[in-house]
Amino acid sequence: MIVDSFNALLRTLVGGYAAVFGSLNPLIGLSLISVLIGIGMLWVVGKVSNQKAIERAKKLMQAHLLEMRIYRDEPALLVRAQGNLILNNFRYISHMLRPALFLTLPMVILYAHFDAVYGWLPLQVGESTLLTVQTELAGSDMTLTSSDSIEVVSVSVTIPEEKTVSWTIKATSAGTQVVTLNTPNSSIDKSVRSGNGILYLSTSRQRSSWQRFLLTPGENGFTDEQVAGISLDYMDRSIGLGSFRTHWVFWLLGISILTAYVLKGYFGVVL
Repeated sequence: MIVDSFNALLRTLVGGYAAVFGSLNPLIGLSLISVLIGIGMLWVVGKVSNQKAIERAKKLMQAHLLEMRIYRDEPALLVRAQGNLILNNFRYISHMLRPALFLTLPMVILYAHFDAVYGWLPLQVGESTLLTVQTELAGSDMTLTSSDSIEVVSVSVTIPEEKTVSWTIKATSAGTQVVTLNTPNSSIDKSVRSGNGILYLSTSRQRSSWQRFLLTPGENGFTDEQVAGISLDYMDRSIGLGSFRTHWVFWLLGISILTAYVLKGYFGVVL
């Protein structure tokens, strides 16, 4: 399918990029890609926005701010300046909406792939986690088999109200492994990754094309109508320096926006 082929290409690119930095601090690779995204944002804004209108709106806002200082003792003029400031602020925002719309879809698509690299920690050897299947089947209708490097350490637990069946699995060695869900209709593989470093992790394998396109691009789809998805609980990853650590998206947004503002003059783009 087109969605799976597109996701496979991005998985290769993003996973290969992450592999370059190996066991280094994830902030290094994330900072570099954030700078490149910031430059890309500048390019898009410069190409699709009305730069002259944006510059005019900004200059008018500055002029009205100056009016407010000059006429602070003149209520009528002060109110007029405030109204004009608000009006030009809306004009500025409206001119920035077009590049924002052009940037939204690529950023949403890239978010899921970057989250697969920077948002989660792979299993450690000896660590257990929960594998959950979204299905209307009961646990007694399915079996879960695994490779030698993954151990299924619990019986299935069915929650009919939530339409889920869960197992606890444990990584017994590092590497990329597979567990297989066997249903009355088919067998569905789910990847499991354990070890250290920066790895591309698939937290969920879904049947729905739109979910794979926007939310869970880590694995291809499947055709079993009785199973909606298979999810794996990896631990959240925090990225930072020393004791200051936070979610990766704050670093990406902060560094990319800072890059855009620092380099806007060099690229001749008005923000």
